[in-house]
Amino acid sequence: MSTKKNDVSKDFEVLKADVAKLRSDLSSTTTKLIELGKDESGAAKEKAQLEAAKLLDELEGAIEESKNKGSRALESVEDRITEKPLLSLLIAFILGLFLGKIIDTNNK
Repeated sequence: MSTKKNDVSKDFEVLKADVAKLRSDLSSTTTKLIELGKDESGAAKEKAQLEAAKLLDELEGAIEESKNKGSRALESVEDRITEKPLLSLLIAFILGLFLGKIIDTNNK
């Protein structure tokens, strides 16, 4: 009977040691998972920042291109007005009369 009690006692001590080892392993694994999560979130943040910077560069390029197109269009209009000032004045006068007539009919 005492050998059975000793065997049970030994088994209980082994079981207690195994549980303590499992706790330690679980704690270590949890710590590693947290560190891994931090590393992954840092990588995702860095990727998002790079993507945002790329989109910002593209937007700045599009704005610059639009400015250039607008400047070229303005220069073209200025050149045409300079080449034919009377025709430009006549066109502006006719457009003014036309728009005035449209606005006048809408107010009645």
